Amino acid sequence: MKSLKHLILICGDEEYLKEQKKKELLDALVTPGSLNYNAFADDAIDPDEIGKLAATLPFFEDHRTILISGSGWTHGPVEEQIFELFTDVPDTTYIILYEKEADNGSKLVKLFKEKGEIFRYTSADAKKGKDAASAKTDIRNWVRDYLKKEGRNIDSRVLNDLCELTGYDMQNLSTELEKLICYTLDRPNGSKIMPADIDSIISRTLSDRVFEMMGHKLAGRNAKAVGMLEEIFALKNPPMRVLYIIVRQYNQAYQLKELQRQGLSDAQCAAKMQVQDWLVRRLNDQTRNTSLHELRKGLELCAEMETKVKNGDMPDRLAVEIIMAS
Repeated sequence: MKSLKHLILICGDEEYLKEQKKKELLDALVTPGSLNYNAFADDAIDPDEIGKLAATLPFFEDHRTILISGSGWTHGPVEEQIFELFTDVPDTTYIILYEKEADNGSKLVKLFKEKGEIFRYTSADAKKGKDAASAKTDIRNWVRDYLKKEGRNIDSRVLNDLCELTGYDMQNLSTELEKLICYTLDRPNGSKIMPADIDSIISRTLSDRVFEMMGHKLAGRNAKAVGMLEEIFALKNPPMRVLYIIVRQYNQAYQLKELQRQGLSDAQCAAKMQVQDWLVRRLNDQTRNTSLHELRKGLELCAEMETKVKNGDMPDRLAVEIIMAS
């Protein structure tokens, strides 16, 4: 605790890591039931009260801790009265500021950088290029380790499907991992997480929306497909995650058509594709009037758009819009 600065800023859009850091700091600084801990959040933040508490000697302990969440003070201009709260914090007080947005050019952020310490956690989806790829690799490794500690294994393909379907938000991932662990609780230690487990447990809301959108696309109702795509984006779904599900559906439809061309029954197709019977029935309904050639062209366009996005030649959202409109 001696190494901690008295001004601490936790910020960024990766809520899971922020919560972990907050818990770590509060565990180190706050005695359970302490009268020297105060928390302020959102509309209940009172700068005058915070100032009085910060200047008050702790009661029967060597320090007091003040947690301020969601103030918005680190984003944009800050009032002088609020800035002065942090300029002369006594050695008997720790102030933790917990925010989502923190501008490097902010006067208050500069003060924390100079006199305190900043823990900034950025989500993988918000990063670009090599930083994004590296962050996603780290998260996949974290998922693998998380499951291993619970006596579960997962191969790379299933792990990738899990992360792409849930997204790389660690808070959301941790929730879905708990569901998977509970779902497989009766299995022996070291059991594998299977694709069917992902299908049974992971929220399919986005997948279902994309499936419906693709139904319009493959039926030639492009305007309807584009309209649904805008609704999906309005729900803050990352374009590359949407593209991932589109490609997966194209692949499944293409694989089904090819197996049917070889004379396999629907049950044999489901077994060969390692999917449930209901998915084969849905794909049949959706692609009844779509040829192998059309599906191949769709896959080629997806590959072309994905390459342009990864090379930085096209925004990811525009790439997905082109696929739906073409």
